[in-house]
Amino acid sequence: MRTLFLLISFIPSIIFAEDYRIICHGEEIKYIEGDSSTERGAKKIIGIQVYQKGMRVDGEWFDNKTDLTEDYSLERSYIKTKDNINGTRSFTTSALIENKDIQTIKIDKVEIDVVTDKILWRHEFNRVDITNDKAELIYAFRKNFTGSCKKEGGS
Repeated sequence: MRTLFLLISFIPSIIFAEDYRIICHGEEIKYIEGDSSTERGAKKIIGIQVYQKGMRVDGEWFDNKTDLTEDYSLERSYIKTKDNINGTRSFTTSALIENKDIQTIKIDKVEIDVVTDKILWRHEFNRVDITNDKAELIYAFRKNFTGSCKKEGGS
């Protein structure tokens, strides 16, 4: 009985045991879509923890789970092969603001080419007025990170 208890206690640790870490050096470009004067670039370093069932990229979690509530939808995907690691997060919520139905959509897509050690992380943040039949874009923020990565140990 005691052996069974110890085995059950360690299962979550085994499932979420970190495979390895990746450190990526690159450039992040931020801008408001449609306004080139807002474009800003900066050198950045991001850390990635890679697991069998998911990854954490600079604090954002990517796995194959969905969270749907009355208030929001969060859909995530994660695919890890020997050559690539891909993750997607899509968050959507709506609110009534000044008699307008406003939808907020946040999408993150991370593509890591394990063979070339290159990364592309695209972030989109959109605020849309969906009051009428035709959706009207209010605000569109973009952030793109491109860089080179290095594995930092592990198995």
